[in-house]
Amino acid sequence: MTFSARTATLVLEKQKEAISPRLLELRVKIHDANYMDTAIQRIAQVISKRIIEAPEDDLIFGEM
Repeated sequence: MTFSARTATLVLEKQKEAISPRLLELRVKIHDANYMDTAIQRIAQVISKRIIEAPEDDLIFGEM
């Protein structure tokens, strides 16, 4: 079996076609430091809000 740059390119092109546009968009975004900082801040805000509003329902800090 031979493997060349052209073969690799064709395989990658076929793989991109099978991937949803949304997933391709997210792949680009995860390499953007500002996007990642904002996403992490948002996740922290949501988790903090849930802990404050109903700590007894929280699986991490609430009673089991």
